[in-house]
Amino acid sequence: MYPYPGTGPCTPAPGSTGGGVCASTSYNNNNDRVLLGTPISSTAVIQNAASHGIANLLPYSGFPTSSTLQSVLYPFPQFGALNPTGSATGNSKYDSLQMKATKRFSHGLQAGGAFTWAKGFNRATRQDFFNPDSSVWALQQIPARVLTFNFTYTTPKVAFFNKIENAITQGWQIGGYATYQSGAYLTPPTSPTANFLTSEDIRVPGQPLYNVDINNIHSYNPGTVQVLNPNAWAACPTNTTCPAIGTLYTDFRGPRAPTENANIGRNFRIKERMNFHIRVEFVNIFNRTIMPNPTTANPQNAVTKTAGINSAGFGVINTFATAGSQPTTAVPPFLTGRTGTLIARFTF
Repeated sequence: MYPYPGTGPCTPAPGSTGGGVCASTSYNNNNDRVLLGTPISSTAVIQNAASHGIANLLPYSGFPTSSTLQSVLYPFPQFGALNPTGSATGNSKYDSLQMKATKRFSHGLQAGGAFTWAKGFNRATRQDFFNPDSSVWALQQIPARVLTFNFTYTTPKVAFFNKIENAITQGWQIGGYATYQSGAYLTPPTSPTANFLTSEDIRVPGQPLYNVDINNIHSYNPGTVQVLNPNAWAACPTNTTCPAIGTLYTDFRGPRAPTENANIGRNFRIKERMNFHIRVEFVNIFNRTIMPNPTTANPQNAVTKTAGINSAGFGVINTFATAGSQPTTAVPPFLTGRTGTLIARFTF
């Protein structure tokens, strides 16, 4: 009934000869489970084997003693963990609504845009392998909604401009690209409960996931505010199965990180074989403050502060940086402002 140690009751079920996982019973296999990941050269493994009358754990001469106890128990230890080939135990699915619009080049303008509303799933790792319905689907890390658009506009010749004015204003290309999408799904905290299978914390009914509106950066100070609510999560109860690691929730997301870039440039034809090209490119053209995801580990621990700034802890957006160091520059450009690049090229 309870195939994994750590998932059954402390007392045997009616009609069963097996025990639970309490220390008062002989079925305390959770301690044995811990030994499975311990090297066979360790004192704990050697003593445990001796208590069962096993003097030599090596499956053959020359077997590495740094290997774990579990590696010794494989049917063919010389080959390690053999997995089934072509096993139809994993699949995924993806459902979406996709729309696209294109404005072909006319009157100097060319533009395009797309919108995707999607959700993807993987077949999750089962917490109870003998129960296929125990964990059917798990969300993929796919943005729920994505809106993108781009445009290029070439300034035309103006009829009422003179030749010099048109030479200055005509032929400039102005372009832009933007992406707006839902925030990335946050990974729920791992439960500290040492059950047989590593699990996530469970959600506490009635507790909000956020202390603030995480997408309204003007409503809170990320350096001093804990944006996630630690009371929304509780450790997985002992002797139970909880959501598998990697289980995501549609309402538990990080802040949105829009991409907004622009450019302007022109090609100057000097002679038949001489050409001068100039271009200016802007990243984060509107100078938005784009925040990284908050930390989602250990909601039971207190927030760590350094010089009065949140530097570690559950629900913290880490904006702390040691004096003289560079801010986080991962993509998207977290904690960085607008940047511009000037490109000039002369060919002859």
